[in-house]
Amino acid sequence: MKKLSFVFIYLSISIAFFIPDFQGQLSANPIKTLRIAVAANFINAMETISPSFTKIHSIAIQPAYGSTGKLFAQMKNGAPYDLFLSADSLRPELLHKAGICERPFKYVSGSVVSWSGRTEAKNAPWQAVLASTTGKIAIANPETAPYGTSSFKILRKTGLLDSVKPRFVYGQSVGQTFVFAQTGNTELGFVALSQALSEPGKEGKYWTIPEAEKIGQWGCVSKNSHNKKAAETFISFLSDDTCRETLNNMGYAQ
Repeated sequence: MKKLSFVFIYLSISIAFFIPDFQGQLSANPIKTLRIAVAANFINAMETISPSFTKIHSIAIQPAYGSTGKLFAQMKNGAPYDLFLSADSLRPELLHKAGICERPFKYVSGSVVSWSGRTEAKNAPWQAVLASTTGKIAIANPETAPYGTSSFKILRKTGLLDSVKPRFVYGQSVGQTFVFAQTGNTELGFVALSQALSEPGKEGKYWTIPEAEKIGQWGCVSKNSHNKKAAETFISFLSDDTCRETLNNMGYAQ
């Protein structure tokens, strides 16, 4: 039942925003609501740290989850987000150059790994495991998802891309990509380390990819935001020692 609930949440982000209502958990006193566009790999992290932030600062978080590319397009078209937490540095920089957002800031670095729900898979370097597969392989769309871009780069660099590309099943985001692998619809998936370390991720097995570069994840505050002070408070919260320790344990580096 717990597994099905997790799958439902991840599937929902491919067709609509998943927006939990924290206000019902708070006192009746009016509080500010911070609207944040959040890259799909950061779902577990946001769901974990948001309640603490709201409790400490009396600022509710209203997240909208999706692929970085999709959220970027919404920001360009005037979506009323106060803050954008991207899975790359490119999109926040483009929004800054376009005059839509303030100067970008780095909030975490992530890692791409290969993951399978088949715990009997052998202990071997990721390339050997990949070569031994015969089924479908889940990967995020490199046009919209930085984790997909990173996966393509390392596969091309190691000379493996052409041999496995015909078996790719593309997720709109790395969140949907993990669902494909986690439900068994694909034999293997290239996902975020944070997903592999999640409770559903622990039910499977993952392989690190030492050759892959860290994925720098940057954010930016909308210039049209009426909650810039609240956004700055949240940015500071992300750098807090306690929050940083939580994120480190979830697979993110500074």
